[in-house]
Amino acid sequence: MYESVTNWRATILMGVLAIIVGAVASYASLGFLWAISKLHLLFLGASGDFLYDQLEKISSWYLFFLPVAGAVVVRLIVRFGMPGQMNQGPADVIEAARLGTGDLSIKAGVSSAVATIVSIGCGASVGRYGPAVHLGASIGSWLGQALRLTPERKKNLLACGVAGAISASFSAPLAGVVFAHEVVLGRFGSRSVMPIVISSVVATAIVKMHALDHMIFILPGLPVFANWEYFLFALVGIIGGALAVAYMAMMARFSHIAQQLPCSGMTKSLLGSMLLGGIVIVFPQTFGLGEQVIRDVIQSEMTIGILLMLLVAKLLATSISFAAGFSGGVFGPALFLGAVMGAMFGASFQVLTDIDVSPAIYGVVGMGAVVSRVIGAPIATILIVFEMTGSYLLMTAVMVSVVAGGTVTRELFNKSYFYHQLRSRGVEPETSQIQQSLIELPVSALMLKQPFVLTDDMTLKTARHLVTPFASSVEVAYVIDREGLLRGQFNLAMLTNGCNETLLKQPVEYLLTAPSEILTSEMNVYQAFKQLKDCRHATVPVIDSQTRQFLGIVYVGELMHACLQAFDRFRMAER
Repeated sequence: MYESVTNWRATILMGVLAIIVGAVASYASLGFLWAISKLHLLFLGASGDFLYDQLEKISSWYLFFLPVAGAVVVRLIVRFGMPGQMNQGPADVIEAARLGTGDLSIKAGVSSAVATIVSIGCGASVGRYGPAVHLGASIGSWLGQALRLTPERKKNLLACGVAGAISASFSAPLAGVVFAHEVVLGRFGSRSVMPIVISSVVATAIVKMHALDHMIFILPGLPVFANWEYFLFALVGIIGGALAVAYMAMMARFSHIAQQLPCSGMTKSLLGSMLLGGIVIVFPQTFGLGEQVIRDVIQSEMTIGILLMLLVAKLLATSISFAAGFSGGVFGPALFLGAVMGAMFGASFQVLTDIDVSPAIYGVVGMGAVVSRVIGAPIATILIVFEMTGSYLLMTAVMVSVVAGGTVTRELFNKSYFYHQLRSRGVEPETSQIQQSLIELPVSALMLKQPFVLTDDMTLKTARHLVTPFASSVEVAYVIDREGLLRGQFNLAMLTNGCNETLLKQPVEYLLTAPSEILTSEMNVYQAFKQLKDCRHATVPVIDSQTRQFLGIVYVGELMHACLQAFDRFRMAER
């Protein structure tokens, strides 16, 4: 009865906290958009649908130096506001949720949002959704830390912030719930679904309350296509997957080149922002988010040549933006690239075959193919595209493209750009929670001192006298030399029962054998488990990996018990 009441209290508490996190994350995301719009009005005199028309009227020199000024400000924000003076984003959220204790810095979340607002406001070709996710996650994590909740509940609140941010940014509550589980937590658990759903719904309700729940991309007329076009959608998916791989590889390569330059971080930012300024002058469509450009691509027909130039220009502008140190997300540029690629495919097919198809449909299908590969979330991508367009029929086309692109390009690059970022830091994102808990537990935590010490200069008679009191509880005796180095082992039953007086005069080396398994103190329990899963001995010696000195023993039973405890903790957390 008491346990049932406690569970209900915990459930109600998480529900209330989810409402708070969803509301705050929603307003933070709306404030994010408001701040970007105000910066565009301040710097350019226009925002939203009128921004790109206004860019045509602005001096080329002004467009050139605006990213340069923004790069300086962003560099200062990162230097004084970010831990380790490094930009943070969804990759850090994934690491905290899957491999950490759910702790994120609220200072880093706010600093990342401010840096992204400045970046986009000054023309950097980056997205707004990744920083919004990071900010929402930071809000949830901060609340969990302030209330001193358990790591599992902090992770759930972190995911609530993610769901709220996605829901508010896209007006997509279903996608918010799935994204939080599929991308961030990496699993669906019964305890996490309830608060995440509440947070996502609350965020959507707030967006509706302020009448901001409009469709981001409205297609010209109801999308209708023939059944045979599903084959073309699969082809778009494959091309989109390849484009996504090229996009991620370019960003990684440009960032690597920037890191290798023999100059200061500020100088790198200035050089990169100048290159970006040059691209913006020639292709103002690459300025900032480019959402209006995406609308133009899917709502009106552009020539194949213009689409191709936009595709190349956006790839360069985004890669240079990240290499220059601008803060932002990879989702928005992926939408742009996918839309342009898909529309170009549809237009090319019409020219080559004289068959009338809708480039707009192929633009949306291309968006799904590229985005799903970049963020590594096919289900969330399908839902996002559906909730952005409001078409069930179009969703089936996106499903085909997402599956085809993911299947063909699965082995190329990484599962997602976030996984690439984590692996470049030496972090393995696909580590399970059970495996991670065992990795964090060192073998030394299970190690015991040997109840007796045998040295290689002893006789078997002396050794038998020393080990006789332990013969009923100890299976193997370990022998060291004068420097403490492990020499070998022998079976106690043989020593106590199978030796005559003549044999007892021999040194212990006479019965010595090499241990079949040896652990080092630097190992973790997961490594030890993998090594000893077929071990038939009760104990295993532990040595120092550097000096090879004998340190103690580990009972294999204790090792298995630690693994079972980790499994039980995970099972309880999933209830």
